[in-house]
This record gives sequence, structure tokens and C-alpha cells, in this order.
Amino acid sequence: MANNALMMLFPLATARKFSDKYLFLGQIVARLLFSLKYDLQKAELDIDVERYCLAALLSAAIYGFIFAFIGAMFGFVVTRTFDLFLLAIMILVGVVSFFGMLMFHLLTPRIEAGRIATRVDQELIFALRSLLIQLSSGTSLFEAIRSISRSNYGQVSTEFGYVVKNISSGMSESNALEKLAFSTKSEVLKKSIWHILTTMKSGGSVANSLNSQVEELVAQQSDAIKNYAAELNLWTLVYLIIAAAMPSLGVTFLVIASSISSGGIGKDTVLLIALLGAFVQVGLIFIVKQKVPKVIK
Repeated sequence: MANNALMMLFPLATARKFSDKYLFLGQIVARLLFSLKYDLQKAELDIDVERYCLAALLSAAIYGFIFAFIGAMFGFVVTRTFDLFLLAIMILVGVVSFFGMLMFHLLTPRIEAGRIATRVDQELIFALRSLLIQLSSGTSLFEAIRSISRSNYGQVSTEFGYVVKNISSGMSESNALEKLAFSTKSEVLKKSIWHILTTMKSGGSVANSLNSQVEELVAQQSDAIKNYAAELNLWTLVYLIIAAAMPSLGVTFLVIASSISSGGIGKDTVLLIALLGAFVQVGLIFIVKQKVPKVIK
């Protein structure tokens, strides 16, 4: 993951070179977030959790000072004075900014791991179909996995590339696949790998097990798309009501009410209604976008 995605002021290459003298600070944070170690692995960030936490602390502290200084300068320009109240506001802004950026740095690996899992889910069914075809034609499991790693299946090819690398370095196929099952953030890939491992250990046909797994994934994706289409009809109706019906009816009602009460509505009221409607529409668009199934690119 690129460093700009982390918004951290220290590149990861620099964070890896931090002195061990200050690592105790990172160790304190790492103990509070024991899952961060696994989030870093799943986000493919090659750095020790203690050094990452230390880099997050230092970066958040710098952000805190920057935002506190900006807040103080803004307050000084407005009030033309620097008193205890402005100092307290500056400290408050700095502390809030520090903890806000610290939490952002610590949660970013989990967010990025989720993005990687989404990319895996989008390509997985095509990769598993290719794997099934190769196994059904008599290709060995290792050769089929290596073929997937060399193909254009996005993040799935990358994940399978790690399996090929581990097997080539002397690890058994089952151990390499088990390592992938533990490291991946994709629940679908995890489930598929455990199906393959269970079949291998029981001596059954991997191709038959994979075929049932592919059929199940296809059915799940079909159901997800149908449910999204049905839900999208409801959100479309809500959007039309809020975007078209409510603003016009609201303005009409205000005009009638103001004429009865001998009052009036000004430009400010109309502008406020328009801005409120725009904000609600943007919120609805964001909600609908978040509900798009992972199988849809």
C-alpha cells in the first residue's frame, strides 16, 4: 500500500529504521491493539507492528502540532488577541487532532486489508473456475495454482503467487494453502481454501469439492445481485421523493402558509431548502454506493 494512502508523515522505509530506544512507545500501543499485527500482514505492509505504532504516534503528534498552530493563527486573525481562552482552544484542537490522526493511522491497515479482500472476491470465482478446469483435465494442484498466479486475476493471482513461492521454498502444499487461509482477509477465499484442504486430507477429489464450491459462489453472487436490484428500486423511489417531490411541495406549502399569515419567504429560506436537499441527495448516493455487492465491479 502506498504511503500516501496511509497519510503518514514518515515513509515505511524510514519507520523500519527507527531506533530501538523508542520502541517501547510503539509496544504500548501494539499491546492495546493486538489485532493490528494481523491487519498489517493482511494489508501486505512489511513492517513490525511496534515500529508501525511508533511511526503512527510520531506522525499523529506532528499533525496535532500543525492543526493546533493553524487553529491558533486562525483564532488570532479573528480576535486580534492571544489570551488563555485561545491557548486552551489551541491545546484542545491539538489533542483532538492527535488522537484523530492516531486512530486513522491505526485503522488504515484494516481498511486497506478490506479493500484487498474486495479485490479478491471480485476475481475469485473466475480464478476458481480456471483452477477447476485445469484439475479436471489432469493438471496437478501445484501446476494449476502456479498457472493462476501467472494469469491476470488481479489480487487472486498475487495471493496464489505467495502459495507458489512458499511451496517452491520447501513448504508442503497443504501448509502453504493453510498459511494463505490464515493470512487472507477474504472470507470467501478462506472458505474455499479450507474446502480444498479438508478434501486433500480426507483423500477425496479436489476437483469435485471445487466444483461444488464454485456452484455455491455463483448462487451467492446471483442472490446478492438480485437483492441489490430489488433494494435499488426502493432507494430510487426515496431519492425521487427527496430530490423532486419534497423540495417543490415544501416551497409550495411555505408560500401558502406565508400568504395566510401575511408573512413571506425570502431567498435565504429557498437557498436553505435547496442546500438541505443537495446534502440529503449526496448522502443517499453515498449509501447506495456502499451497498453495491462486491461481485459488481
